[in-house]
Amino acid sequence: MAVEYVVGRLIDSWCTKCKVIIAHTVVALVDNAPKKVKCNTCNGNHNYRAEAPAPKKPGGTRKKKATEYEKILSRLDGDFDFSSTRKYDMAGVYQAEEIIDHSHFGIGFILSIINRHKFEIVFKDGTKRLVQNQ
Repeated sequence: MAVEYVVGRLIDSWCTKCKVIIAHTVVALVDNAPKKVKCNTCNGNHNYRAEAPAPKKPGGTRKKKATEYEKILSRLDGDFDFSSTRKYDMAGVYQAEEIIDHSHFGIGFILSIINRHKFEIVFKDGTKRLVQNQ
């Protein structure tokens, strides 16, 4: 015996606002199946859901891509002494592939010289443009 659904009748559905299976009123049918329902508790309108959604899986299952900063560090010699890096100074003049120590961003690797007053550098937090020769 097939269940006959009628607009205006009560039906149990998963409520997307209340987060529980609760009484709803059928609002719309498609091919004699409930499509839209209205929650009798919160008055929210949404698609009909016969059951609760499956619980979400915890994240972190994907492998994290190595950042450009990590790739550059891995190319450096393991015995590299970061304490001997130059401190960043706006008045200084820098060259590509030089390693500097910035007071706020930390250790960085100069990717390229844009012009005589700017260069692009990668830090752990990302790529920045800094001034030089000022």
